Amino acid sequence: MVEFSDGGAADGQTWLRRAAAADRDGDVAAAEHAFLQALLCDANLIDARFGLGVTYFRSARYGDAATELQAVVVAGAADGATCMLLGKSLYLIGRFPESAEAFELASMAMPLEGDSLRCYARARTYATMIAGKIEDALASYSALAGIEVEPVDVVIRDGFGLLSAYGHRDIAVRLGELLIASKPDDAVQRHLNDAVAGRAIDRVPPAYVEAHFDAFANGFDDKLVHVLGYCVPERLAAMVRRHRTSFDHVLDFGCGTGLAGEHLRPLAGKLGGVDLSARMLEQAASREAYDTLTHAEALAHISANPVAYDLVFAADTLIYFGRLDALMAAVAQATAPGGLFAASFENAARDFEILPSGRFAHAETYVRRMAEQYFELREQQAIDIRLEANVPARGTLFVWRRR
Repeated sequence: MVEFSDGGAADGQTWLRRAAAADRDGDVAAAEHAFLQALLCDANLIDARFGLGVTYFRSARYGDAATELQAVVVAGAADGATCMLLGKSLYLIGRFPESAEAFELASMAMPLEGDSLRCYARARTYATMIAGKIEDALASYSALAGIEVEPVDVVIRDGFGLLSAYGHRDIAVRLGELLIASKPDDAVQRHLNDAVAGRAIDRVPPAYVEAHFDAFANGFDDKLVHVLGYCVPERLAAMVRRHRTSFDHVLDFGCGTGLAGEHLRPLAGKLGGVDLSARMLEQAASREAYDTLTHAEALAHISANPVAYDLVFAADTLIYFGRLDALMAAVAQATAPGGLFAASFENAARDFEILPSGRFAHAETYVRRMAEQYFELREQQAIDIRLEANVPARGTLFVWRRR
C-alpha cells in the first residue's frame, strides 16, 4: 500500500481516481504520478496503463505512450480507440510497420476516418517501402487512403524526410531520386539528397539556405518554438549576460526571423542582423528590435565588411557550415579584441558530419580546436537544440572572448 502525506493509505483504485481528477484539472504531472502509483499498487491495472499511455501521448512522449498502450493490447484489453492511439504513437516514432498493424487492429472494431485513415495509409505505405517495394507502395497508396488521399508527391516528400530521419537512408535516397527527377532545379531537394546519401560536403549551398528559409518563413517561429521546443537564442543570450551586459555593436549572425532580437536588444547600443533569406528578414523587421538588417550570406558579409563588433551572436547558424577554419578566421577578424563570440552547434562524434536534416553537426573537440587560436573559451553548456524526429537533438552552446 502507498501512504498519503496525511497518513492514510491508498490502493490502486484510489490512485486511479486521483489520476482522473488530475487529468480533468489539466495537471499532467499529477496525473502521471497518480497513474504510476496505481501501477505500483497493482502492475496489472490495465486502466492505469491506458491512462498513462494517454497522458504520455498528450505530453508528446510518444515512445512511452506506445510502451503503455502496447501493454494494454498484449493483455487483450484493447478496444479500437486504444489500438488507434497506439497506431498514432508508433507512427510518430517512426515504427511504421507496427503502426500499420495497430491501425489494422483498430479497423476491426471501428472504421478509420479522417486523420486516422490518413495516418494509417501513410504508415502502411512507408512500411511497404521499408520492405523494399517502393513501386508497390505507391501503386496501392490511393486505395488505402480512400477519401483521405493526399497528392502522391506530398506523400513521397514527407516519406523522404521521415524515412531518412528514422534511419532508413537507403529508401530515402530512392525517394529523393524520384523527387529530383520530377523537379531537377530544386536546390533544396538536391542538397537534402546529397546529405542523406552521405556525399562529401564542406558547407550547405547558399542556394539551399535561401530557398529553404524563404519557403518556411511564414509560420517558422511557431513550429520551431512551440512544436520543436527551440530555445537556443534565449539560453545563449543568458550565457552572454553572465560575462558582459553591455555592447556597443552587436551582430546577429544569421538572424533569421529575429528570434534573438528581443534578447539582444537590451544588451546592444547598435544591433544589426544579417541573413540570406529575404522573407526571414521581413519577419525580423516586424519585431522592430534591429537597427539594421542586411540581406546577404553571413560569412561573405563579415568578410567583405570587417566591422569591429564587440559581440557576434550565432544561434543555429554554424550548423550550415562543415569546415570551420575560414569561418572562425572571418569572425575573429570582425570581432574587436576583448569582444565576445557566442554560438550554438549540434553534436557529432567526428570533426563534422552532414546530417539527414541537411544540417551539420560538429565534435566539441573540433569546435574548440578551430576557435582556440583566436578566442579564449569563457563558457560552454550542453543543450537540447530542438526535437528531431520527436527525439531531442543534442548540442552545445559556447561563449568565447576575442584574444
